[in-house]
Amino acid sequence: MTRRGSLLLAATLCLGVAPALAAPTVVIDSSMTKMVVTAKSSAFGLTGVVLARSPGSRMTAEIQDGVPPGVILDGVLIDGYDMALTFDFLGAGDIYSSTGTFVLADKDATLHYDIQAGFASTDIALVTIGGSQSLEIQGTLTTMSGNSAILLGSDPWVFVGDGPDAPGDADGVSTTITVNDPSAYRSGGLVALHYPVYGNYASLEALFGALNPGDTLFNGSVHAQISAERTPGTMIPAPGAALLGLFGAGLVGLVRRACA
Repeated sequence: MTRRGSLLLAATLCLGVAPALAAPTVVIDSSMTKMVVTAKSSAFGLTGVVLARSPGSRMTAEIQDGVPPGVILDGVLIDGYDMALTFDFLGAGDIYSSTGTFVLADKDATLHYDIQAGFASTDIALVTIGGSQSLEIQGTLTTMSGNSAILLGSDPWVFVGDGPDAPGDADGVSTTITVNDPSAYRSGGLVALHYPVYGNYASLEALFGALNPGDTLFNGSVHAQISAERTPGTMIPAPGAALLGLFGAGLVGLVRRACA
């Protein structure tokens, strides 16, 4: 075998056993939430808050090994939680942006919120699917001033629920999920906020112009993900990757020696 062939084989083996990035993501899915209009100066200055106290509101919290789609490492189903996603909608024509905060506490958190983040969105739209209109919002989550991370509380971070909702149980307790390094969770994205709109509006401006303080949009869903940050350039080998790498290097050496 030529030197070039040996190098090609080595490269192939290295690609086959390359270590995987380990960046577990906390994923929150909440159903049956409601958005309440709290203040209004005009159709271009509307304030609202998303609450999770609607009857039947449930939430799934999971830890996934990468998103999407991600392998579920642990998860829990939660009933009786506090969620407040506050919006300040600012419009220009029919183009709106939004700033606000996202805070979340599980049923056992009486003195603090488990998740606290700043929120910003420039992707707000009134969409029609199957003949029905919906308000859809996408945005990003960032660390709030004064906080070192989005996941708050003790280290490790433990989120308490009512029962398991995942095939795995990484922390060994069926009613909790645990993150061992909450300080690494400093970024994320609010992937989807969806609210049915019962009416027929020609634009976002028409919808927001029709809403008044005290009005409520029901049956909403929220999907959020909070990603762990890793030091640039660092990689954590997947199980067995280091051993396979040594095996590959040894195999290349044997091939070169046999063909010399």
